[in-house]
Formats: sequence, structure tokens, C-alpha cells
Amino acid sequence: MSNPYQTPAGQLQTDDDQAFGEVSFFNPSGRLNRLRYWAHGMTMAIVFYAVMIVGVILMAQGASFAGGALIAIGYLALIVFSFIIVIQRLHDLNKSGWMSLLMFVPLANIYLLVIVIFFQGTPGKNNYGLQTPPNKTWHWIMAFSFPVLIMVVGIIAAIAIPQYQKYVERSQAYQDESYNSETSASDEYYYDDQATDAQNTETDSEYYESDSSTESENYESDAEAEIESMMEDETNVDEAAEDTSGQNQ
Repeated sequence: MSNPYQTPAGQLQTDDDQAFGEVSFFNPSGRLNRLRYWAHGMTMAIVFYAVMIVGVILMAQGASFAGGALIAIGYLALIVFSFIIVIQRLHDLNKSGWMSLLMFVPLANIYLLVIVIFFQGTPGKNNYGLQTPPNKTWHWIMAFSFPVLIMVVGIIAAIAIPQYQKYVERSQAYQDESYNSETSASDEYYYDDQATDAQNTETDSEYYESDSSTESENYESDAEAEIESMMEDETNVDEAAEDTSGQNQ
């Protein structure tokens, strides 16, 4: 006969083990289980890509500042929200949120990624609060859409990257062609300028030589005229002396 007052043999659960905590997108102090982590990450990715598309459209329409600012805000929000859900996921594993800084450490970030994506959280209450409420339908849909998003992004990247490389090669070839044409035009202008300078130098030399020869001829003419004048003066002096001597006789 069993004692009705003996301690039950079954496992007992407290109210805290059966209670659930609140989940907030923007409060890092809570907990987040695996499925909700995937769902929240998928939601974050969709919003981020939507913001990126709007920013690119604005930049294509000529609003470069508005588009660039929107993309920068999107990146900043992505970083902040990524830290929030990683901290929440670490709390669900009963680990400190400071471990999120391992995202900046090579190799350690791989370990962090593995535990937040695949490890199961602690059941019931832990040092960081109550367990996450039961998952809803949209959590399942968004969580299992995440691999599909990764696949789609991979396909788009596989198509877009080669096209982008071809665009870069065409742009580089066009820049090289433009540079070569500008260099050729500059060289032609330089050679034409050098030829013009040479012609001007020859013209100046010819002018200088002709001017020098003219001055030499003028100098010689002046010298001959002066000699003739001096000879005439001597002749006149001799004649005057002869006349004077004749008169004295």
C-alpha cells in the first residue's frame, strides 16, 4: 500500500518554467529561440533589400544625396539590428551578450554563427529571463524562407558579378582609348608647337643675319664715304698750298 503523503516521483515544473517572456525586435535584454532568430533575420534582410532598392532608384533618378543617405541609414540599421538579435539569441543560450563582439574576431565569428543558428536554447527560465513564447505560423514561413533567400541572392550574384566585371572591363577599355586619343592629340600639338618654334627661330635667324649684313654694308659704305671725304680734304689742302706758294713767288 503506497503512502499518500510521500514525495511524488515525477518531475515537477514551477510556474516560471511554464511562463513565457516577451519578445521585442528592439530590446536586446530578452531571449530569442532558433526559429524566431531565423524569422527575424529574414525579416531584417527583406527590409534591408527593400531600402537598398529604393536608394538605388533614387540615385538613378538623380537624387544621389537622398539615395546615398538612405542606403547609409539602411546599413547602420542592419548592423544595430544584427547585434540585437545575436544578443537575444545568446541570452536564450544562457550566455552573455558581450559574446556578440566575437563577430569582429576572425574564426571566432564562425563559432559564434554556428551556435546562434543551430544550438538549442535552454528550456524554461535562465539567467536572462523567461523562455520565448511558442512560435507562430509566420515564424515558420519566414524561417524556412531564409534558405530560399540565400539561394536567390546566390543566383543573382552569380549572374550580376560577371556582368559587372564585363562592365568594368568595358569602362576601363573606354578610358584607355580616351586617354590614348588625348595623348596622341597632345603629342601632335606638342610637335606642331615645336615645329612652329623651330620655324620662328629660323625666321629670326634669317632676319638677324640679313639685318647684320645690312648693317655691315652700311658700315662699309660709311667708311668708304669718310675715306673719300678725307682724301678730298687733303687734295684741297694741297691745292691751296700750291696756290699760296705761287702767289708768293
